[in-house]
Amino acid sequence: MIQLFLLFIALPTFALSSEVWGYLMQGEERFFPVKTSITDIAHFSATVQADGTLKNPLKTPPQLPHANEIIRHHLVITAPWNSDLYHHYFDPDLPFRDRIIQQIVQHTKPYDGVQIDFEGIASRDGTAFLNFLIQLKKNLPEDKLFSVAVMARWAAHKQNHPRDPYDYPIIGRIADRVIIMAYDEHYRTGTPGPIASLDWCKPIYEYALHTIPAHKLIMGIPLYGRAWQPETLAKAYKNRELQKEVRVRSITPLIDLETGGHFSFTETVSIEVYHETLESIRAKQQLYLSHPIGGTAYWRIGQEPAQFYFKN
Repeated sequence: MIQLFLLFIALPTFALSSEVWGYLMQGEERFFPVKTSITDIAHFSATVQADGTLKNPLKTPPQLPHANEIIRHHLVITAPWNSDLYHHYFDPDLPFRDRIIQQIVQHTKPYDGVQIDFEGIASRDGTAFLNFLIQLKKNLPEDKLFSVAVMARWAAHKQNHPRDPYDYPIIGRIADRVIIMAYDEHYRTGTPGPIASLDWCKPIYEYALHTIPAHKLIMGIPLYGRAWQPETLAKAYKNRELQKEVRVRSITPLIDLETGGHFSFTETVSIEVYHETLESIRAKQQLYLSHPIGGTAYWRIGQEPAQFYFKN
């Protein structure tokens, strides 16, 4: 059984700040705003490969003409959404964990900090994940700010899933900052709905307030929208279904000895879109900044509505 060795982590105190984090995708540097109060840029991303090495196109922070010199640059580390891979990555008896840590430490040298964004970890690997974070923190230079992005959780979820790997209280002790990804209430493969409705965000915020030190808490705010096509027409056909389609639509297929049959038709489909607005973003800002916390983080720069200004 893997044990958690949390006693190795010192617990320094910090003065409460009001940080503004913005996620910036590689290749989208042109979207960095001219006027901004952004204090921290999370550069997305370096990706863990199957063998534990990093694929990192961001060797150094990109040049941003409008960025203030005191802005901190953080390299975001991601990995495939694959619970089996994570199971091997975090196993201390396999070479992957140490290799990943060494790679992160090496690739983070030009940056002010590093952020771990690992999603899709299974409950069986929760303790191993926490130990990975502890070991990474211990190996990072003291001047590197260590942040962890965690999936949205609330009190009832914790009660129903006590072994959930995204343990807010413990991660809040390990990391210097904890970014709550309070978005994707309705996700790409699910049913249509808001990206992050206020009623959904409130219990997430309340749970984070009670489990993470205020100066470390960074609440994530989405800037994007998402479209759903409730009914997709792409499918594999049985021959009898093909014949029915041809008959119902009064189609005459083209028949070719080498390529087989071919026909086409036009169908009207319904697209359902939910998106953030200036007003919905401001409502979340007001909620999250109603108590003194570390700040807010925005996913992502370039997706914001017109007249939006990155500030706390």
